[in-house]
Amino acid sequence: MTEQQSEKLVERIDAVFLPVRDLGKAVDWYSDIFGLETAWRNKRFAGLIVGSNVGFHLVEVKDYVANQNYCPFNFAAADLDSVRAKLEGRGVVMTGYREGEPRRFDFFDLDGNILTIIQIE
Repeated sequence: MTEQQSEKLVERIDAVFLPVRDLGKAVDWYSDIFGLETAWRNKRFAGLIVGSNVGFHLVEVKDYVANQNYCPFNFAAADLDSVRAKLEGRGVVMTGYREGEPRRFDFFDLDGNILTIIQIE
């Protein structure tokens, strides 16, 4: 690599944006299911509070069709079994635990987005 190619130009991922069909319904779903609070909201976007390291933003795209073959990012939890039991009790559609490390499973949100929750130590 040349010196120019090896120079790090960015520090971190600041935010992820997840498309949803109806912003109001999606905000309510993530609030009700995960207990996430809304940091800010406008006509087309909403920022939800997950942690302090990366922003989680929902963006309304009226004709959005989720790609269920691709997981755009992972959530992380300390007690994966407890989270899974709570999601099951709240009617969330989930896959079984996936093989390999880290320990994890997928779930589907209101719009059919497939997302993963991983176990953190």
